[in-house]
Amino acid sequence: MIKKLSIIFTAALFTMFLFGCQQETNTNNLKKPYDSEEAKKNGDVVNSHGKISHLDKFENFIENVENGIKDKIRITMFTIEGAPIFYNLIYDGNKIQYTYDNTQDGYAGSGKGIKSTSCSNIEKRNNDEEVGYYLSGCSSEVGDTFYFRVSE
Repeated sequence: MIKKLSIIFTAALFTMFLFGCQQETNTNNLKKPYDSEEAKKNGDVVNSHGKISHLDKFENFIENVENGIKDKIRITMFTIEGAPIFYNLIYDGNKIQYTYDNTQDGYAGSGKGIKSTSCSNIEKRNNDEEVGYYLSGCSSEVGDTFYFRVSE
């Protein structure tokens, strides 16, 4: 009887482990193709050729960074060909962990992949027609891949 319970308990733990791994995998490997409607449905800040959806989420993220409140967002920008490029920002109350993912871009060439860095701040720069957001104080040049423009 104890041996039977032990086998059942082990099988249950193994099943929970598999489902836990599966859930993590689904979070990191987004469904292909990942179009703008799917991105919007998932709550991404979406920039599709200058048309931005969920801009309020980005503005809230900026405000949270300024106030030292933990937050995270995914910005999905679409290329002319319709491929998504992901910009994941996770603010831990001190630093911004930034991940750039262009693995679904068929024209990315040798620069294709997922790259991450840690940055100390996100800065806002105004000009006549738009506001641009940049990462600063980054631990690598990967931070240079982040630029988010909002028309005024």
